[in-house]
Amino acid sequence: MKLFVFGNGNTSFEEYTEKYVSYLCQLKNAEFLVCDFRGVDTLTMEYLKTKSSKVSVYHIGEKPRYLPARYRTKVSSWELFGGYTTDHERDMAAIYHCTHFLAFDFNVSAQRKSGTATNIEQCLRLDKIPLTEVL
Repeated sequence: MKLFVFGNGNTSFEEYTEKYVSYLCQLKNAEFLVCDFRGVDTLTMEYLKTKSSKVSVYHIGEKPRYLPARYRTKVSSWELFGGYTTDHERDMAAIYHCTHFLAFDFNVSAQRKSGTATNIEQCLRLDKIPLTEVL
């Protein structure tokens, strides 16, 4: 399973713990794909830094905007995929490479569609499997 974990940049630690950790802690031998934005991306990296060496970080430009410390963690084994020029391009690369996804959109609004909502729709269009339907 190659799991793309994503969500809103303004997700709180409490929301993340409540919604994401209950799924992530059940996974054994999964590969994780994350991006380098704030919120869910950085919280997921922090969660995984001592739990998994099978993490791919997709980022814009030459280096990630955020990456946890490597000292006494598994971060030095993580793969970095960069050079993307837009959030959309980076997100589409992660979506293309995943088999499953885990995402919650806390920013549902009639006035604006969030990037998270757009990515969830794209995952479903490409027949990526929502982790919430498997566990």
